[in-house]
Amino acid sequence: MIINSLLIFFSLVVTAAILVPRDWRWTLFGLAMTYLFGFILIVQIWPLPLAAVKLLTGLIGVILLSTTKMNTEVQEEPIGSISSRIFILLLAILSWIIVLATISRLNAWLPIEYTNLFIGMVFLICGIIKFSTDQRIFNVIVGLLTLLSGFDIIYSSLEGSALVTALYALIVISICILGSYLEGIFSGEGEE
Repeated sequence: MIINSLLIFFSLVVTAAILVPRDWRWTLFGLAMTYLFGFILIVQIWPLPLAAVKLLTGLIGVILLSTTKMNTEVQEEPIGSISSRIFILLLAILSWIIVLATISRLNAWLPIEYTNLFIGMVFLICGIIKFSTDQRIFNVIVGLLTLLSGFDIIYSSLEGSALVTALYALIVISICILGSYLEGIFSGEGEE
């Protein structure tokens, strides 16, 4: 019970680390932590090798995105106003409250562990907030990956399939490759 409460608390901290900071390092750290949380939750249900595939796929994607950001960072990103950060944090808190209020009914509909459902929904909504409040390619890609991570936590609790795990890994790596490519192209346009 205490471990589940700690996982829920730290998942909220991780979503704040993804949404609020403007530094790409903190954002990628939060994304890597979502994959670690997914691994911790999924390894309780699935065999270790299948859960490790999801963790390694996510970390490879994070490494790919971070390598691209390190190589293409020529101009400093504009620092957002404090009011936009406060708005995003309040939006995240509102989404946490909505998840907390609706999770018991959703848990009756989806018969999975409460912790998995709560953390999956929090990551899913965090991803939606991330890619809908920012128009930069990097943040949209991180939002999509966070949304997929939340969906994966929920879906993996319902269904255990090696084929679905392979398709998920392919989708995550494809999104990371596409994001790295687009980030490189659009950051290269600013140099010319």
